[in-house]
Amino acid sequence: MQPRIIESPKLILVGMDFFGDPCAMASPWSEENEIGKLWRRFEQFLGRKADAIKNKAASSFGFEVHIETDETKSTGEREVFVGIEVSELEDVPLELVVKLLPPTKYAVFTLKGAEITSDWGKLIYQDWLPQSGFESHYSYLIERYDERFKGLEGKELEESELDVLVPIV
Repeated sequence: MQPRIIESPKLILVGMDFFGDPCAMASPWSEENEIGKLWRRFEQFLGRKADAIKNKAASSFGFEVHIETDETKSTGEREVFVGIEVSELEDVPLELVVKLLPPTKYAVFTLKGAEITSDWGKLIYQDWLPQSGFESHYSYLIERYDERFKGLEGKELEESELDVLVPIV
């Protein structure tokens, strides 16, 4: 699993978030866990009020940001944010939150098919990172979705691709 390394400017993201153990009630990669519910809530908002988000970026990426806290290792609790990029903030709807991610370098891992639901976190953080010459820069990671992601079931999963961005220094 070899990433490509990119430099990214500051990212301005607008969306919704959740704090807790996202997999307490359903397994990882289940659309019934808290992350799946969060995506549905955000997609419903977009379906009703898409024009309420001003200055949408040209990219068609959906962002899922996992932010670790001091409690994450002991409780599994973390903040999970889902949203889209905007070029600048203007009149953000009350239902939404903003994440400003700093300019940084990312290791971008493209996962394909069954790799998406595998234990790729272990491969990145325990195998690749210690041998890479890089260090983790911030306590978050990004899953970046676009038209290459088809879904989590059967043939959809087989044909899917997903980018995981790990901030590095």
